Amino acid sequence: MDLLSQLRADAEEAMAAPAEPAVDTAVLLLNLGGPVNLDQVEPFLYNLFSDRELIKLPGPAWFQPTYARGIAKFRRKGTAAKYAEIGGGSPLLRQSAEQASALRKCLREAGRKEPVKLLFRYTQPRADGLLKALKKRGITKLLPVTLYPHDCIATTGSSIRELEREAAKMGMTVLKGVLAYATDSDYLDAMAAPLHAALEELPYATVIFSAHSLPMSQIEAGDPYEEEIKATVDALKARIGETPGGSVLAYQSRVGPIRWLTPALKTVLGDFGGRDVIILPLSFVSEHIETLHELDIEYAALAKKAGIRTYRRLPVPGVNPSYIRCLTRLTLEALQ
Repeated sequence: MDLLSQLRADAEEAMAAPAEPAVDTAVLLLNLGGPVNLDQVEPFLYNLFSDRELIKLPGPAWFQPTYARGIAKFRRKGTAAKYAEIGGGSPLLRQSAEQASALRKCLREAGRKEPVKLLFRYTQPRADGLLKALKKRGITKLLPVTLYPHDCIATTGSSIRELEREAAKMGMTVLKGVLAYATDSDYLDAMAAPLHAALEELPYATVIFSAHSLPMSQIEAGDPYEEEIKATVDALKARIGETPGGSVLAYQSRVGPIRWLTPALKTVLGDFGGRDVIILPLSFVSEHIETLHELDIEYAALAKKAGIRTYRRLPVPGVNPSYIRCLTRLTLEALQ
């Protein structure tokens, strides 16, 4: 058989073979989002404070959007100034995109073809527009993968509920997905490695595990977040063993007059004058205003004022290979 005949036979065989089924599932990485420029600060604050699933402000539910609009206007100038100090906006979109790209690469190497997309709660890309675009591509199933490591009704829970509402409108199905990994071995490795390295340089430092705070009303209503944070701390302490300087868990990023988880990091720092301190951020997997400004600028200044000798803030997991392994393994398990 000559070459032309062989090519014709191969083409006829390919046409006769059953077509490979199209991918009908998309992997969605869930995160809060953040303003990419200063013009987006006020809309971002409004979306944040108007979400009663994240922050239940005092008063009836119907009044919260009005309350949130006032808070956003009041806080816009000060918040924009903070974003200006860290480059004019949040790097969260860029860093989340890097995480999505790293996860996509690992899934392709494992033979998976599902698209990997970002889905934010308070800034673009948001659920309504993203799901419409995916529907046009033939996607009917959605696999959420949270970038919040700790099970929390206010964060992952809020994102999942919005996703389910929008998916129902489009006739799409939300799969169980990856909703928490507080004690996952690879996730812990991503934080334990830099902590070990820092303790080699500062062997007598006190380790302060700093987690984003949450209103006590939500904890008392049954949110598992505090238990999840403590589980991560216990697992990390088991990995690093006893340290001469000891360790403590503290909470940051509280807003407003309501009761929040304690102790507050601001208060804890005042107890370590003359000491070395290593800050390990928990519940954050990307750098954003709570790390780049609150920890690196505001609390660093408080530490200096308190007389802390060395203030060392460790990086978040980002695209640390161990963290990407965590996301990849859990995503593959969920897809299978």
